[in-house]
Amino acid sequence: MFSRADAQALRESLGPFSPRSPLAQAGGEQAQPAILQKYCDYYGLNLGGSKLPVTHHAGTLTSGASTLVAQYFTVPMDRQVGTAVILHGYFDHTGLYGHLIKNCLEQGLSVVSLDLPGHGLSTGKPASIASFALYGDALIALLERVEDQGVAHPWFAIGQSTGAAILMDSVLNQRLVEQFAFRCFILLAPLLKPYGWNKARILFHSTRLFLSSTPRRFSANSHDLEFLEFLRGQDALQCKRLPRDWVLAMLDYQVRFAHAEVGNVPMHIIQGTDDKTVDWQNNIEEITAKFPGSLSYLVADAKHHLVNESAEFRNKVFGLVNQIIADGLE
Repeated sequence: MFSRADAQALRESLGPFSPRSPLAQAGGEQAQPAILQKYCDYYGLNLGGSKLPVTHHAGTLTSGASTLVAQYFTVPMDRQVGTAVILHGYFDHTGLYGHLIKNCLEQGLSVVSLDLPGHGLSTGKPASIASFALYGDALIALLERVEDQGVAHPWFAIGQSTGAAILMDSVLNQRLVEQFAFRCFILLAPLLKPYGWNKARILFHSTRLFLSSTPRRFSANSHDLEFLEFLRGQDALQCKRLPRDWVLAMLDYQVRFAHAEVGNVPMHIIQGTDDKTVDWQNNIEEITAKFPGSLSYLVADAKHHLVNESAEFRNKVFGLVNQIIADGLE
């Protein structure tokens, strides 16, 4: 088991996030602290092999009151065609995204990933945030660092669920595309309104003055039963409560989305049709109206956690991701 104490020890062992530093370029197990190796072993992030030589670097950066842990995975320079910036979903962290990271590396993309405030290896009140804009601030702090480090262009943004929400919110309200050059945005099961939100919202408003959090319900959001069991019982970095503050922040995000001017970049939306986490039909309609020219791709019977679906569905999702990236490289 990789514990929360291990997570703190790992974070405290890391230097500043510098993906182009000599240490990062040296790579290899000898360059990694033992606690970082333990983390990679536990979450399956030892992604290199003879056919896919991978360099891995982890480090910290600051955004507001949070100390964030970012990671950089890359293949040799002569195989790099760009960089994927990955934003994980709510309750998630980089350790759960090995499938997507490996897929991007196989396409020749370096990968930059960040544990959001209150998630994974980063500090902050677990699974809580005062505003989604603070997630956007964390993303911008990361992008400023990787831009200063000269990480390979073009850049492709990939967000799962809340990660997709952060990308949209940052484009609409934090001038993301005016500050950084992204080739395209890929939204995996994007969050705007949750599934069954009209009824849930009434219950939330009736209890919000009395409850600071509620127990988390681990839903069957993937066909991969081993992944679901891992979340429930083997991932110590999972939060077991749903804080009221996060729900209020989501409500504020929905209002800001509705009031924002029309976005100036199209989105690529990949969505499973058996998703019982987000109100995907309504969300696609609202997202495509807010971002004209957006394209949606439906994966029949796939559930919500697309990056950790069973192989049958995950391969379809990654096939779409790879085609969007290939089109973006032309």
